[in-house]
Amino acid sequence: MKLVFIHGRAQGAFEALDLKATWIKTLNEGLKKSGLTLPISEEDVIFPYYGKLLDKLVLDFNEPVKEIIEKGSGAGTADAQFFRDFLQEVADNANVTQADIEEENPTEVTEKGILNWPWVQAILQAVDKKSQWSEASLKKFTYDVFLYLTNPAIKTQINNEVTKLLDNEPCLFVEHSLGTVVGYNVLRDHPELKVAKYITLGSPLGISAVKKYLKAPIKMPECVKNGWFNAFDDRDVVALNPLNNRFFDISPSIQNKSDVNNQTENRHGIIGYLNDKAVAKEIYDALKKGI
Repeated sequence: MKLVFIHGRAQGAFEALDLKATWIKTLNEGLKKSGLTLPISEEDVIFPYYGKLLDKLVLDFNEPVKEIIEKGSGAGTADAQFFRDFLQEVADNANVTQADIEEENPTEVTEKGILNWPWVQAILQAVDKKSQWSEASLKKFTYDVFLYLTNPAIKTQINNEVTKLLDNEPCLFVEHSLGTVVGYNVLRDHPELKVAKYITLGSPLGISAVKKYLKAPIKMPECVKNGWFNAFDDRDVVALNPLNNRFFDISPSIQNKSDVNNQTENRHGIIGYLNDKAVAKEIYDALKKGI
């Protein structure tokens, strides 16, 4: 039985082996809370690493999208629509009201549509004040998710970094943040895999702006044998919605755990998910049960 970890964005500053060690160490901290240890060898933990590749690909495409992010150039395009829709849902989840946004952009309150880029900037500023996410961090998160979803070359290269390490052995997938989007796409494209269970942490898959770019129809990947478990801290503003019949309607339905107490600064970091007692136990049970 193999354990496949798929990381999220903003990991380019780390080395693959160091990052893998951190994930394993943190998972063992969560398991220790139940008196357990990792039931497989660390050699059977697969850690596809694409952090530096993603940073390079984003940098290559930086200038044209930077114009959208910072200046609103092309604000009538589908590109800008993604940012507006994504950030509006983040704002809703962070309990940011229209009045909060208007306070950040008082001269533009009559035009809240996509053609009013200052309104989008005001959303960022309002979320910055009402959550643990800085304006800059949220911009970068939105930017990276956007590029992965909308640029076929980037998506293909990132997905290939994951699939080249996979084989036909039974495995468990555990994914975080942008990694849940990458993993979902990989599993949908590879029905031949033998995935005992699918576990997502801090996932943005429930965001409407993200779902628009997933393969239709939304459904459980055929390779997943024993269900999907999704965990998030309900203060994590980018894990916007539970993956339930309202936000990610598939059959069989996804089991959601919304009460993770993620201790990281923005309630989104992987350490605050993997060291959760219930999340770690879910991983343990899936590894023991197998296919």
